[in-house]
Amino acid sequence: MSRVPAVLVALVVHLFTLAFVAVGVALVAAAPGFPPAWLLGLFLVAVGVMLRPRLGRVPPDAEVLPEDEAPFLYGLAARVAAEAGVPRPLVAVHDLGLGATYERVGLRRRPVLTIGLPVWLALSPSLRVALLATACAQDRLDDGVIVGGAKATLAEVKVALFGLGANEVRQRAHLEMAMTLGAWAPKTAYETAGWFGRMLGWIVGWPAVVAGAVLDRLTRAATARAEAGIAATAAAVAGPDAIAELAEVITSRSYLAPMQAAALRGEDVTTIRRAALDRAAVREMTSGDPGPPVAVLTESEHVDQELRVHYERAVRGLGLLS
Repeated sequence: MSRVPAVLVALVVHLFTLAFVAVGVALVAAAPGFPPAWLLGLFLVAVGVMLRPRLGRVPPDAEVLPEDEAPFLYGLAARVAAEAGVPRPLVAVHDLGLGATYERVGLRRRPVLTIGLPVWLALSPSLRVALLATACAQDRLDDGVIVGGAKATLAEVKVALFGLGANEVRQRAHLEMAMTLGAWAPKTAYETAGWFGRMLGWIVGWPAVVAGAVLDRLTRAATARAEAGIAATAAAVAGPDAIAELAEVITSRSYLAPMQAAALRGEDVTTIRRAALDRAAVREMTSGDPGPPVAVLTESEHVDQELRVHYERAVRGLGLLS
């Protein structure tokens, strides 16, 4: 019942965006020789661009793998996606990712499964299936182009205007300059940007907050059902015990410190992976889990061979994680 009102609110958000661009262009066209019209018009167009719908995209620091370079990984991802009831995805890897996501990107809403290499390198074969199942099940949270685009737009506005605190580095630099030069300290772009930010906040900030709250309320029930469906779908694909163990591993990040220490000692990917499997075997013995079948183990080894070059690059960046 709340789907139609949610779509209507989302359409209002998108029309609001178009209105800024249209009014800005109209001001410039009406008075091309009047500089204030250009300033105000460009300002309104810039606001419209900031409010543009976000259709999703592959993270810039993730790499989409060609299927012919990783056929075993693509095959595993396709099987898990089919069991989860979602479309077959493209597969991307993230050198510093500590999880996995399944997202629709672009106008065509192409599904992309992004896998964080540090956690993937650390997981046992059964937990790898659980990770992919949990990620694929997240497709239930997709609100579509209209509502999802509006939500993403409003979230961007909220973070841009209210979610980020003052830039401490610039504030400290300005304070030190003022203490040194006194009245001669120049006004920096920090104050100018702050003034524009406050003006922009009054224009679009509070309407965006209200629209976001309304959309969240209208989609709350559907989101709750989707979240419950994520847990049920992931458990049906990988088993409830594997999902529970994965949640503990992801939350505790207990795998990260040993891998970082191994990387600092200069150990290679093969040694790091073997140690991770040893730790996984200890967890399985403790929990009484018999472990994955031989076919799954073999497939996981083939995947590791396909990703070896990417692992080596990811291991070099392990020190950046905390």
